Amino acid sequence: MTTDAAANRNADDIPDDASRLAPEIIPAAYITGGETDAAAPATDAHVAREAEWLARFDAGIQRNTVRDTWNWAWKDTAMRVLPFAVGAGAYAWLSGQGLEGIGITHEGWQRETLLGIAIGIPLAGLAAFFREKVAPGYRLPTDADQVAQTLFYFTVNAPGEELFWRGTVQDLAVRGLARVPRLRKLAGLIGWAATTAVFGAYHRLGNWSWRSIAGVTFAGAIFGALYQWPRGKRSILAPTIAHGFATAGFLSWADVYQYQRERRRFLTLMRSMNEH
Repeated sequence: MTTDAAANRNADDIPDDASRLAPEIIPAAYITGGETDAAAPATDAHVAREAEWLARFDAGIQRNTVRDTWNWAWKDTAMRVLPFAVGAGAYAWLSGQGLEGIGITHEGWQRETLLGIAIGIPLAGLAAFFREKVAPGYRLPTDADQVAQTLFYFTVNAPGEELFWRGTVQDLAVRGLARVPRLRKLAGLIGWAATTAVFGAYHRLGNWSWRSIAGVTFAGAIFGALYQWPRGKRSILAPTIAHGFATAGFLSWADVYQYQRERRRFLTLMRSMNEH
């Protein structure tokens, strides 16, 4: 996962107690029920009142735009992802293994794609839930920005990180350990574990909390396992897809998840206040 995105995108925490927002964004007439058109059905007035509450709630939400994302994404690409990709390419050439040495192969791509999706979807949901626990607060992306962020995490961040961490670092660690006679049988397991630990720790460079690092280390263990114990020829495709889902879930889709939950809590509170 990118070490910079969370710090650049998260706004100040939204108060959990929506009642602190109510006096500022909801007129007293709406809280107490106010006056309604006697000719209009009560249900119409109720729906209109709730729509007004939600509209005012939405008006107070900070939005993240494509420009906001571009302001950090191009720097992240140039200073982190691109060097990762260059390093992986250099390793593929110097090792004499070529692109297949870093997991770039078309063999079994359908199977690897389905596997990446099957693991990635629940991982994205878990990541979004975990994000609310370890880093509450959000800055809601616009629809266009949501697309831009998702494309970045799937097509730039995940491939760059997987080619480096799994295709290069993990492969290098396993091959190096296999040269030690006493460690040869455990080279795969030790190399996977060591790479996973370093992958998690490196996120500390982005000022991630230790709880967040524990989560990303767990995800890294899954990515590494997908690469280390292949179903056929080793492929970087499944871990890359799963990585894309996990990062998008944690750093982008979680914003929408938190927004929807906060919005529902706010509406529930306003309904309760109106009943009394």
